[in-house]
Amino acid sequence: MSSTGVLAQGRSSLFNPNTGPHTSSISVHLVTPDKRTRNQVQIMNEVRPKVLKLFPGVAMFFDPGGLIKRITSFGSQKSVDVEIYGYDFEQARGVIRQVENLMNQIPGVADIEVSREENYPEVNVVVDREKAALLGVSETDVANAVLFSLNGNGPTDPIIYTDPQNGNEYYISAWLAEEHRKDFTDIENIVLIGRAGEPVLLKNVASLKLNAGPVKIDRKYFQRVVHVTANPVDRDLGAVTSDLEAGLAKIQLPTGFSIRLAGQIQQQRETFEGLLFATALALVLVYMVMAAQFKSLIDPFIIMFSVPMGFPGVILILFLTDTTLSTTSMMGVIMMLGIVVSNGVLLVDYTNVLRRRGQELHHAAVIAARTRLRPILMTSLATVLGLLPMAIGWGTGGETNAPLARAVVGGLSFSTVLTLFLVPTIYVMLEERFPRHSDQAPEDVDWIPAEPTGR
Repeated sequence: MSSTGVLAQGRSSLFNPNTGPHTSSISVHLVTPDKRTRNQVQIMNEVRPKVLKLFPGVAMFFDPGGLIKRITSFGSQKSVDVEIYGYDFEQARGVIRQVENLMNQIPGVADIEVSREENYPEVNVVVDREKAALLGVSETDVANAVLFSLNGNGPTDPIIYTDPQNGNEYYISAWLAEEHRKDFTDIENIVLIGRAGEPVLLKNVASLKLNAGPVKIDRKYFQRVVHVTANPVDRDLGAVTSDLEAGLAKIQLPTGFSIRLAGQIQQQRETFEGLLFATALALVLVYMVMAAQFKSLIDPFIIMFSVPMGFPGVILILFLTDTTLSTTSMMGVIMMLGIVVSNGVLLVDYTNVLRRRGQELHHAAVIAARTRLRPILMTSLATVLGLLPMAIGWGTGGETNAPLARAVVGGLSFSTVLTLFLVPTIYVMLEERFPRHSDQAPEDVDWIPAEPTGR
């Protein structure tokens, strides 16, 4: 366990959420997954209520670990991210309160955090422009003098000193000692340089006022933005998103303000749209290839009827295993469709072979289903049994690929049974309704498969 309570600077601030001395972060490093029985989200959900009870009145937020997730999520790991765009600070506060109240009412939402921290103490330096102009001091001169006196000139404008003996360059940064920057009087006596080179005290051209304001102002698309983030607890992201969208639609936004959902919600939608497009494109390409191979538009159409037969199995197994429909499970659906189509090809192709050999339509459909039962079952069982350990989630990190395997196992098991009955039935119905006219005579063969005897 490691903790920090100071304002991070430099490259370390990229991964440190601290915004000042009023905040602190605690990092807890877990043992490897093979040495524990719970994942990081389960541990976090169990620890959260206990820690909140220990420190009432303290705002506390929990983030699941992972440096890679933090980089890809632009510093935030929370799944729910509501972006509020608007310029006016006062109106933004009202919108933020409405969004916070809405998220507090949605079940399964925790760790609600606002990126813009209000009421942080600050000192405003108000420059009297007329006096400053008379003394030959600009606002830029005042800002630089105050900044360099309190924080040093190193980060922005370091002094470069070149050693005349060896030519080495040294960067010199200087600022007031701590005892000279403790109160207003010391700051008011900061010395400026006028136009003629005469010293001018800060209090002669500016006044200091205590104020409070945001710690930082985030911008996105050249607009001021506030992120209201949260984590889903014991609910899937899709259900939380639906409730959140319904509530956000009822909020009356001031002029110039807008709200949009971002973070993992946006990424999930973009990924699903891409997968749906890829699935549709794959089905079209498969149909075109089969049409070219069969030299028919009806046979590929019959085979494509086996595709939707796997979806009930996917939905059923995801429901029974309490698995959400995610990107990984969608990849499993695409994988399952390829195997299902191959089973349909076996049935239709062999039925056509039997018909070219002179078999009657109904008899050919039955014989093809019985004959191709063994290779179809061998293909399906080999796939299902091979993916079964992955579907169970055995091994370290096995739960990551489990949704893919479960989608394939459920969809393939369900579609294999239905395909054996549905494809021959549709084949017979379409052949009776639209009989094909072939210019080829039945093949002269010495052997026609007999009906299985059942032994």
